[in-house]
Amino acid sequence: MRVSELARRIGVRPSAIRFYEAEGILPAPGRGPNGYREYSDTDYCRARVFVTLRSLGIEPRESGRLAQLCASGECDEMEEQLLPRLRQRRDEIAAARAELDHLDAELARLELQARVPGLHQLSCADVVGEEVDGCAQSRC
Repeated sequence: MRVSELARRIGVRPSAIRFYEAEGILPAPGRGPNGYREYSDTDYCRARVFVTLRSLGIEPRESGRLAQLCASGECDEMEEQLLPRLRQRRDEIAAARAELDHLDAELARLELQARVPGLHQLSCADVVGEEVDGCAQSRC
C-alpha cells in the first residue's frame, strides 16, 4: 500500500509518516519499481502501534522502539517494557489532575470572592493568599 493509504488507515497525515521516517523513528519502507513507498502489513502493524502509543503520550522514539518490537513478533518483550511506562503515564496524569483540581479550586475561590455583594474588590493579598509587601494599595 502507498503512504496515503497507510496514513488513512491509521488516522494520520502522510506527512506525519514521512516525518517519522526522516527522523529515523519509523523505518523507511521498501520502494516499488515506480519509486513510490510500498508499505507491507508489517509496516502497517508497526505504524498502527506507534500511533496508538503516541496517542497515550509516550515519546516518539520510545513509541517507535516499542512498535518495532511488536512488529517483529517480540510481543512479550514489548509488553514487559510497556507496562512500567503505562504506570508512569498514569502517575503523570494523576499529578496533572491534582494540579488542575487545585487550580480550579483557587479560581473558584477568587471568582466567588469577587462576585459576593458587599465584599471588597480583590486585593493583592486575596490573589496571593497572604499580605504582599510592596503593594501600594490595599485593593488592586
